[in-house]
Amino acid sequence: MTHKILVVEDDKRIALALTVRLRAAGYDVITAPDAVLAVSLALKHRPDLMVLDILMPGGNGFLVAERIQDLEAMLGIPCIFLTASKQPGLREQARRLGAAGFFEKPYDAGELLATIRKTLEAPTDEGDLPDAAIRTWIIEETADLASAEMSGTAADQMPTPQPWWGHRIAWAG
Repeated sequence: MTHKILVVEDDKRIALALTVRLRAAGYDVITAPDAVLAVSLALKHRPDLMVLDILMPGGNGFLVAERIQDLEAMLGIPCIFLTASKQPGLREQARRLGAAGFFEKPYDAGELLATIRKTLEAPTDEGDLPDAAIRTWIIEETADLASAEMSGTAADQMPTPQPWWGHRIAWAG
């Protein structure tokens, strides 16, 4: 099965370079120059992975990832973020969203391709993944149980539940 990747990048040269490299590596590639078209194309094509520029017209890559992750049918699509920005906090925001990777431009194309390959080829057993409603219920019930059984300070120290794809994180840059 050929994996489908949505590349969201407003810089035409970078988008073209990514598209050429990804197609040469055997992936189907869909591109969007802005956040609005990205959400529309993601809904239409249901990509296996998204490579998102952070700063672009019509919103940013974080907004695209949040909107996609809010849609039940699109849960679990891994995202890799690219940015030329040196704004503080971007890497942390990507981590909070459960990103599979974060790269600062100029990035190493080989390292990006390796991260994409590793993310897409990571073993997952779809039968072990509960649907969105069950995942939400499990998280809520676990938090409720922990709060009831633990003292106030111990309950505050519980780790925040992470997306199931969070174990596949690559942080370059």
